[in-house]
Amino acid sequence: MDFYFVYSSGGGAGDWNAIDRIWKNTMPTYFRNKLLIKFGDVFFNHRSSNNLIKSTYWNGTQNVRDWLVKNTKDVSLNNTRDLLLDVGTSKIVSYITHHYENATGKEIIKIFDELLISHSILDKYCKVILDSDIENAVTFDIPNLFKVRTQAGNVSRNLFNEPGCRDMLIDASANYANYTYQNINKDESRLMTIICAQWSDDDIKRYLKLLDYKPVKIAIGGLTDYSIDEFSEMLSRIDRLLDLNQFERVHFLGSGGLKKTNVIISTLGNKKNFSVDNTTPYNRAIDGNKAGTSQSGYYDYKSKSLYRINPDSFNQIMELHKQSISCAHFSIREMEEILNSILTHQTGKSSHQTFDNRAKLIIHNFDVYRHNAD
Repeated sequence: MDFYFVYSSGGGAGDWNAIDRIWKNTMPTYFRNKLLIKFGDVFFNHRSSNNLIKSTYWNGTQNVRDWLVKNTKDVSLNNTRDLLLDVGTSKIVSYITHHYENATGKEIIKIFDELLISHSILDKYCKVILDSDIENAVTFDIPNLFKVRTQAGNVSRNLFNEPGCRDMLIDASANYANYTYQNINKDESRLMTIICAQWSDDDIKRYLKLLDYKPVKIAIGGLTDYSIDEFSEMLSRIDRLLDLNQFERVHFLGSGGLKKTNVIISTLGNKKNFSVDNTTPYNRAIDGNKAGTSQSGYYDYKSKSLYRINPDSFNQIMELHKQSISCAHFSIREMEEILNSILTHQTGKSSHQTFDNRAKLIIHNFDVYRHNAD
């Protein structure tokens, strides 16, 4: 199973800018070739903006490979065939829930659709696919589980459970997939057609009948909404229905952690046509704040466990790294420098160096995930 590095150019208190700074000399070749970027991260604003669209990029960027090469200074990315383009619709979700707090499920679906039409978002997506020579592009959908961020935390609304929304969501996904197919010269080999894990067998069958083409690659989303105890049965159900071996590629979008990645392998096998992405390694690496009230986390290659980085755990983490040095991306000296920078950052003494080393910790954590998905 291939594991993808999830690239983003913004957010994370500057950490992705640090990824750009250290990329050329630090990023493993594996992740240069297994890289996921999100259309929404490039072209959509954060939720509080008055306009969903980032006008500067929208008007000036057609080729996201060029955008990526400019950010990373890595010209080899012009040639990688395994660049995966995800839609990044969470930015649209956040925008709608921020500006239309009291909208019903049906209204949310209508607003989502109107935003795509009024901004010609699908047209832009199709042009980006073609101009960037993307061979793996996830089709658009409206997420069933709308996560509404509030001051009290994240409140989830499952639109499938709201009256009249189920068929509307499936119809919308099929319409978006068909529009994309028609406007990329009917080349289904470029598309990773979205399948939501929350859909029933009948939902999936209905959806596939609505498509103008037969998918050769699929992307399975909605995985984080399942508990670890429910995960294996859901995977088996989808496999029984679709026969996942028949597809050129099956990508599991945002698998939800190492445990779920390993459940995929134990339930379905470690198949050559399987791939997965996950943002947990990134999130745990930047958990530590300048006030020291939260701590960044180091994943261990062998135990797959997370260890919070603090003065008391420093020696233990270094010993774990020494035990895994045969498969580790960073040397013992490099990891010692990374950990020291993390501790410095967590005492309020942040700098370019501490952000650069937090970015290296992101890469380390991703590499642990990669090692355990191989």
